[in-house]
Amino acid sequence: MHKNSQADNTVKHNPKFALVASCWAVGTALILVVIKTYAYYVSGSVAMLGTLIDSTVDAAFSIMLLFAVRLSLKPANKQHRHGHGKIEGIAALLQGTFMGGASIFLGLEAMNSFLNPSPVTEHKIAITVALIAIILSFIVILVQKYCLKRAPSLAVEADHAHYKTDLILNGGVIIALLGNLYGGPQWLDPLLGLFIALYFLRTAIFITSNSFGMLMDRELPNRTRMRIEQLITSHPGIHGMHDLRTRMSGMTIHISFDIELDPDMPLKQAHDIANELDHKILKHYPNAETIIHMDPIGDVDDPRHKDLK
Repeated sequence: MHKNSQADNTVKHNPKFALVASCWAVGTALILVVIKTYAYYVSGSVAMLGTLIDSTVDAAFSIMLLFAVRLSLKPANKQHRHGHGKIEGIAALLQGTFMGGASIFLGLEAMNSFLNPSPVTEHKIAITVALIAIILSFIVILVQKYCLKRAPSLAVEADHAHYKTDLILNGGVIIALLGNLYGGPQWLDPLLGLFIALYFLRTAIFITSNSFGMLMDRELPNRTRMRIEQLITSHPGIHGMHDLRTRMSGMTIHISFDIELDPDMPLKQAHDIANELDHKILKHYPNAETIIHMDPIGDVDDPRHKDLK
């Protein structure tokens, strides 16, 4: 599911970096829409249309994701005691859905261009715009990668996955335009447009899958769960653990589990162990919220426990 669910102990967690990444993406997307609109207008390239659609989607959803990130950072209140993190999942789902629709539109345009080919003009202007787009997209990707290490936001991750397609898309545009400029087959441009549409669809499926995972409270990856379990069972005074449950909501990891303690242990000592364990988990996962239930050794018969297949 979420690639950044496991925190990097060497990097300080700061959710506000998600806002930095979102603002940067919005500014870049708006610039790209303007220059690509001009390039498509003068060239008539279907491949350029594909990357223009991509940047238009980028601009619209980067703005939406910026507002989603801002809302997700709002603290919990009486109406939303678990916070507002799932707004990121909703925003990413909308982005993935829209990208799927855009891929269908572009695919139809490419097929129409196969049947009714039209000449491509102003190759040099379009190629220059595509090169500028590659440079700007690469900078956005670096900024987002830097920010994701400090703020594991699904909204930013979805935008990050989308912007990485720009490198391939604009590279495809350059290939199509160069091929057309130097006497290549006229079907090369719509063919690359069709490949761009398919790549759109692939990215849309990836983004939609991750957003569904968050909205449906999908468990964190097994690797992360095993690491959490190891942290719990290696803590002094704990004789066992069970009923580990995890999920992601926005940039927050929710972790709940039961620990088994000596039944004759004083309540104060049991509380101290649970408190120490809570801080231990936070050291490794600073974006986590934990719920710890204490049981006597071997007592796993609890109405809250269910046989999970």
